[in-house]
Amino acid sequence: MGPNYNSNYSIDCKFQKHISRVRHVNGDFYRWGKEFSQTLQQAPAFGIMVSSIPSGVLSDKHGGKYFVLVPIIVLSVIEVVVPPMLCGADVEFYVLFIWQFLSGVGGAIVFCGTNSILAQWTPLEERGRLASIVYCGIPFAVTFYQGINDNFILATEMWNAPFFVYAAVGLIWSGFFVFFGFSYYYSKNRWLRQGELDFLKKQLEESTTFNQKKVPWRKLLTSLPLWSLAIMHIGHLWIWQAMFKNVHFFLRYVLYLEFHTAAALTAIAYMSTTCLTPVSGFVADYLTNRGYVQSTTLRKLYTTFGGMGPAVFLLAAAYSGCHRIMAACFFIIGMGLMSFYFSGTRINTLELAPNFSGTVMGFMNTFNFIPVLIQPKVAASVSPTESLTEKRMMFWVDLGIMACANFVYSIFGSGDVQSWNYEGEEEELYEASGSAPSTSRYNQVLPQHQPRNKV
Repeated sequence: MGPNYNSNYSIDCKFQKHISRVRHVNGDFYRWGKEFSQTLQQAPAFGIMVSSIPSGVLSDKHGGKYFVLVPIIVLSVIEVVVPPMLCGADVEFYVLFIWQFLSGVGGAIVFCGTNSILAQWTPLEERGRLASIVYCGIPFAVTFYQGINDNFILATEMWNAPFFVYAAVGLIWSGFFVFFGFSYYYSKNRWLRQGELDFLKKQLEESTTFNQKKVPWRKLLTSLPLWSLAIMHIGHLWIWQAMFKNVHFFLRYVLYLEFHTAAALTAIAYMSTTCLTPVSGFVADYLTNRGYVQSTTLRKLYTTFGGMGPAVFLLAAAYSGCHRIMAACFFIIGMGLMSFYFSGTRINTLELAPNFSGTVMGFMNTFNFIPVLIQPKVAASVSPTESLTEKRMMFWVDLGIMACANFVYSIFGSGDVQSWNYEGEEEELYEASGSAPSTSRYNQVLPQHQPRNKV
């Protein structure tokens, strides 16, 4: 659904202006004001905020499989059960808020569980490519969302039709994950050969351990690389929201492209991120494995491309004038450059502390509420009438915020494993073995294939 037509959106260009709306199904379903709608949009951020750190800590201790599997099954069932129960009553605002809140809780748990699994499964030499393949699912999901929502609603004349698709996809995937998903590479895994097990053990035994350790909260909370990563995450989410809200807006209501053309170009923009994320991950592994660039330098370069690139090209599109093709290309390039964030900064959450990768992800996601809550207020202040001139000013603000976050990460960011990743390891090994701890953690011989009765 687009904004009401306002001539201030447009630029004075000589082309046919398609300002007609796609027919809305159940257009008068709810009559809530802007404040209620914003509250619903912010509900997932509240869920993420309260659940991220606990789910991160627990997934590190008990393995990530069920922290990924259970939320997806539960949310898939909710997607089927809740929509048919809604009948348009205002009291159901609270039902929708709880629904969105639980979606945020489930999403936070899934992110932390996924990061814990990646830390236990991705070899150091292949971390970039494997993790980027996983993380490209984020922009792919947005592309999928952009592609099916309106088409399914118009085809079925049911506003809740897409939710049945989401539920079906989630449940089908969960069925496969039950049999093929494992929290640890050293679990009883009938799909893993001994040679593959030995390779993973050789790759991961120096950074990940079998024993469960307490989270070193004091060192974690005073780690500058971690705080810089969290700040960069805030900056990325800020610019991600700016792109998500404005790409289709500009194509549709500033350049007056037809609805289906604007929707297709928006989907292509997000698909560029999906396709380029694994490519940039392969390039990252190639450069670091060959010794052409250090891991820390590469992460900072990737972060700069993945953060500043979208902000710069979003601003360039706003100044592209009447050139529809140029504006569309700027949006596609900007979203394509965002792939460097997913194959750079996101992978950094695995590098700082593989033993606490879920906790690190939870710590980062806790701050999701900052851009979600603050950006709409800043936008309302800078761009109250949403005219084109005000929109351009807002994009300058977005660029400035992204530049500040990128500066902090460029100074304090790191691609090296932090010392607190091994915090308490020697003491726990001593307690487990009853012998004196060794002077070097690398002298400790790990078992060959000793599952912890977890999957």
